[in-house]
Amino acid sequence: MNAIKILTGTVDSLWVWTYSIIAGWGLTVTLIVIVLVILLIRTINLQKRINSLEQRLVHAERDYNITLAKWQK
Repeated sequence: MNAIKILTGTVDSLWVWTYSIIAGWGLTVTLIVIVLVILLIRTINLQKRINSLEQRLVHAERDYNITLAKWQK
């Protein structure tokens, strides 16, 4: 009788460990996906800022060249 109790306790403990491992992996994967999405959003926002600054630089250079061309005539 004692051996059956030990066996059922061990199997019960095994299921708890299995559930814990599955829950841990699920949480880990979920957190990794959340971090990757946040990094993707930040990368997209930074790319938009870079494009905006590049466009401003192009416009500033164009205005400067037009101003120089007017003064040289």
